[in-house]
Amino acid sequence: MIISKNNVQPGQTLTTDVCIIGSGPAAISVALGLAATERNIVVVAGGGWSETIANQDLNRGVVAKAGSHEPLEENRRRQFGGTSAAWGGRCIPFEPLDFKKRDWVPDSGWPFSYEALEPYYRKAAELCQIGDYEFNAHAAFPANSREILKGLDSEEIVSFPLERWSPPVNFAKTYKSQLERSQNIQVLLNANVVKMNTLDASDQVSTVDVSMNGTSFSIQAETFVLAAGGIENPRLLLASANEQFPTGLGNQNDNVGRYYMAHLKGIYAEVNPNNRENWLVDFERDTEGVYCRRRWWIPEEAQQAHKLLNSIFFLYLSNDVNGHRDVMFSSRYVVKGLLSIAGQRSVSGVMSKAKQLLPSIKEHSVNIAKNGLSQMPDLIRLTMKRMAKRRLPYILPAMNSTYWGLYFQTEQAPNRDSRVYLSETEKDAFGVPRAKVDIAFLEEDIESVVRAHNLFVENFRERKLGEIQYSEQGLRDYLTESLRSFNSGAHHIGTTRMSDDPQTGVVDRNAKVYGVSNLYVAGSSVFPTGGHANPTLTIVAHALMLADHLKANISQTHSDRSASVAY
Repeated sequence: MIISKNNVQPGQTLTTDVCIIGSGPAAISVALGLAATERNIVVVAGGGWSETIANQDLNRGVVAKAGSHEPLEENRRRQFGGTSAAWGGRCIPFEPLDFKKRDWVPDSGWPFSYEALEPYYRKAAELCQIGDYEFNAHAAFPANSREILKGLDSEEIVSFPLERWSPPVNFAKTYKSQLERSQNIQVLLNANVVKMNTLDASDQVSTVDVSMNGTSFSIQAETFVLAAGGIENPRLLLASANEQFPTGLGNQNDNVGRYYMAHLKGIYAEVNPNNRENWLVDFERDTEGVYCRRRWWIPEEAQQAHKLLNSIFFLYLSNDVNGHRDVMFSSRYVVKGLLSIAGQRSVSGVMSKAKQLLPSIKEHSVNIAKNGLSQMPDLIRLTMKRMAKRRLPYILPAMNSTYWGLYFQTEQAPNRDSRVYLSETEKDAFGVPRAKVDIAFLEEDIESVVRAHNLFVENFRERKLGEIQYSEQGLRDYLTESLRSFNSGAHHIGTTRMSDDPQTGVVDRNAKVYGVSNLYVAGSSVFPTGGHANPTLTIVAHALMLADHLKANISQTHSDRSASVAY
């Protein structure tokens, strides 16, 4: 049942077996994983079907060093479905390497292996609607070319790894009917948890305080699952400090909010291959119509030899302001630029962004006017693909574009000094301290990106595969500048990290908060490392793993307590 009307009395206490805080992919996946049980489940969604200005303001926070991180409300959604409402759909599993302890990556290693999570990856593939769980291009497309660029693959660089694209799935809308029909799941819309409470001398969360459409009440549960995102999870743990937990729930060792990570990403080098007859840079579609795309990956042995963080490359849009006369590039640039200007939340913001982007928008508009007619059929065809239910993920440059950008995405090394904590001065409309972010990078983050690029460029040039525009110092300057105004791209990782040792983690291998016997955490905040992969598929897989743990470890005795909102 999905409940949007407020039929709760002020001060009332609702009772249930499992209370899930949040309503994004992690929260909904846990709920669906528990749907077949006899336990009552309440999902507390901090928003409705669409985001309001008031709800968005609840996500607003503080950036410790002005401009060093995007505004905290920019990449988050306070609505039913969470960030899946704005998800692009890229699905990539973490590599087996990501779960291992790597001697060249301090604080690496998960409490369990890839093999333990692999069955849940297959279930996650179903929820994300990405077809077969097959990420090896040689197996998925045996009749197609073996490499992106013929002659480049080696022991140090391979191009068989695939990414698969969800339609994309908005978890709230896609699983609405399933949640509506459920006899044991209730979703409370526009219900914000403002604090978790513990009883004196107890190691359990007893209730959570909730505000729903202006009415304050409590929810009492046997088990609580915090699944509100990589910034909100630590914020709520810290904001729930009390006499028994004076520094916040699970924060006995000052780990909550620490090890905040995202992904370093961007385009610096540009590639002009010699022979494009057999290159494979476009999307491929499998037998179910799922869009897939290949990327270059540096295998484990080469990562170890070169002391690299996990990294990938693929060919994408050029950085050139004119897109090398590529009308598709120009069209995309103009649309995104205008949306960026329109999306500013103040007159000064609009003016500043317009001053920054309008000269380039003008140049791209001229390019469209001069050269657009010849590429109009391609533009119409690609627009139709972008509007389809299973849409084309994004528009690539024209195949005859002179240069293609070499896009990179790499993990950020775990860093205890990179953190999310509570603002000392700012509070939201409910009086909860706002989150404050101080993202910090290590020298190794930059050096790994440089070494990975050097490896790619050396292999490309040695094989005389074409022209590549690159300089090591230029890349260092590019990285230094880009990290001064970093954008996480909604990849908020590591702030309630998993560990077998409470001295180095917030939750154990089963995602239970240390020191609290009935509180679990779901989402990328529990990931000890971030890999190179976008986190959503792993978030869903881990949430399903957590649901199975809850089914096996919480008492199977059906509670007669009703979680109903008095209809």
